[in-house]
Amino acid sequence: MKKFLGMIMLIAILAMAVVTHGAPKKVEISFLVTKPEIVTQFRKTFDAYSATHPNVTISTIPLSGQTIYEKLTSLYASGNAPTITMVGGPEFTAFKDKFLDVTNTKFGKAAYDWSVRRTTMNGKIYAVPTTAEGIGIMYNKTVIEAATGKKFDPASIKSRKDLRELLQKIAKTKYAPVQLSNMDWLLGSHMTSILYAAMSKDYDERQKILLQCAKGKFDFMRNDTFNGWMDTFDLLMTYNMHKGAPLGNTYEDDQLAMAKDKVAFWVIGNYVYPNIVGMNPDAKVGMMPYPISDNQADYGNSQITLTHSFFAIDGAQSSKSEQAAAIDFFNWLLTSAKGQKHYIDTLIFTPVYKGFSIQPSNPVAKEIVSYMKKGKTLERMSDYFPAGITVKFGAAMQRYMDGVGTRKDVADSFKKDWLEMSSK
Repeated sequence: MKKFLGMIMLIAILAMAVVTHGAPKKVEISFLVTKPEIVTQFRKTFDAYSATHPNVTISTIPLSGQTIYEKLTSLYASGNAPTITMVGGPEFTAFKDKFLDVTNTKFGKAAYDWSVRRTTMNGKIYAVPTTAEGIGIMYNKTVIEAATGKKFDPASIKSRKDLRELLQKIAKTKYAPVQLSNMDWLLGSHMTSILYAAMSKDYDERQKILLQCAKGKFDFMRNDTFNGWMDTFDLLMTYNMHKGAPLGNTYEDDQLAMAKDKVAFWVIGNYVYPNIVGMNPDAKVGMMPYPISDNQADYGNSQITLTHSFFAIDGAQSSKSEQAAAIDFFNWLLTSAKGQKHYIDTLIFTPVYKGFSIQPSNPVAKEIVSYMKKGKTLERMSDYFPAGITVKFGAAMQRYMDGVGTRKDVADSFKKDWLEMSSK
């Protein structure tokens, strides 16, 4: 009888414990993955997290052809905001009031101070960096060395003149010297970041230039950096393997051409590296600067653009349990040994966080870390652009690529776009 009463009491105590602390509940959270090229890698990472956190399911929301700004605008307007999203600087500015304060989270405290300056307001952090990324020109070492018969050192390309001479040599072989992608986000955001960053070494001076642009007072056609940036673009268009139909190639076409050792150079970021090695594990690719002049000493000729987008958690429409699950996911991803392994090996990210026990081993990430250590990086200026303007910049560059616009048309379009989008 005593044993029976004891069991009854134990059951009662366990029942009380469940009532007091609450049984684990199933939670489904959503993640707006704004880098279509690594959706698969994100899904693998989510699956790994859910394997040890079975009550949490993470679903992915694709961009489906929209820009980040357009997608977030429609999702928030319909009351279906993603629990987690990846944003750039303009989108952060546009939606910052909707994001959750993550200042006191374990992962928020692990981010380097410099990496969250852009997303800190009144001493509180509203988004953390995704990964250190480099934007410049991707090179294929296998192609270049096969075409020239010599070992290739990216540091040997110190100016546009050096690049021109190498493109001329490769053009005489069976290999394509260069490919230009036509996506508006690449042309209008990533490439224009190089342009505005190379205009001055000085942060305050760059901000003054952007202010002049916003007031419609910046004269692009009289600016040496703009003309140097366009001269290099002209050079790349001359040797572009798609120049017969420059708007006809897809992002997937270009990834395959680089992975299959068909082309030597490609203006892009290292975010595409996982796809390249996914198609060809033996691919020997790396990143180098986009030269903007024939003078080796000019600022911008020896720097790559360092960038990172941000992870943000919705603080406006998600429930407390969804927000708690999102915080737990990032604590796992960024501060646990298992999570960090997936961050490095599955997502192939380069950490911008303190206390990482694992460091990237892939050669492109190592190159970016090397540029960071040498201080040879350009600031990502698109973080300061008004939301929506990069699409317009991209459209102007697409028209130029397609031969239906002149350099002056690009300059006039940039000037008009700045004035229009800054007034919204």
